[in-house]
Amino acid sequence: MMRRFLHFSIVLAMLAVAPSANAQDELTLNQTYRDVIRLHFPAGKTQIPLPEGEWELIGLQEDESDQVDRIWRAYLARIKNGILLGKVIFIVNADAPRYGWVASSFCDRDDHYHVVVKVNRESDVDCWAVRLETTRRRPSWSDGMKQMQDTLEAREVHIPTHMSIAAYNRRNDYNLLALIYWFGPESGIVTPEDAKEWAAHWKPKVDAGFLGDLKAFKAKKAPTPLK
Repeated sequence: MMRRFLHFSIVLAMLAVAPSANAQDELTLNQTYRDVIRLHFPAGKTQIPLPEGEWELIGLQEDESDQVDRIWRAYLARIKNGILLGKVIFIVNADAPRYGWVASSFCDRDDHYHVVVKVNRESDVDCWAVRLETTRRRPSWSDGMKQMQDTLEAREVHIPTHMSIAAYNRRNDYNLLALIYWFGPESGIVTPEDAKEWAAHWKPKVDAGFLGDLKAFKAKKAPTPLK
């Protein structure tokens, strides 16, 4: 369980879009990123693989776990011609946990379109799932998610009513990563079955990034279904 703690007040003051970054060890609101985001925390290294294109960070918040460990939530969007093609949302820990990480309730849900659970126990979680989600605003959304939605609506970006998602959960004694990719129909991934095929091929990149071992990664093509 995690509870809302605070926003990054410094980055919230930034208004102009910063130049695109390939890799850096800090998150900056309104910055655009390509290929991979490399984060370096006392807990260790985490690398976030990004599908093809430019991804703008338009939502960011810091949380605190029940054990007072710092958690970052980041919300990125890819927009083209006024249409939301996709979102990338990730949750990572900035501090080394005091007692490890609990198992993931997400892995055990029975309403996924598709789920693969390699292991799900305390400080040892490896699962991924595919779902079809509505983009309708919900009261339970985190502040960062609301911030993203507010920004998209203020820019009059067309948001699909439903998007397929591929969600990965990884945890060990030191690190936590929840990484979720949202796909609009204009991205080339139209159905949950498309997302399932894409997610299976993308998983090795997520695993390498979780271990901080994603080397020389460059997204060379759009996230289209792999047959």
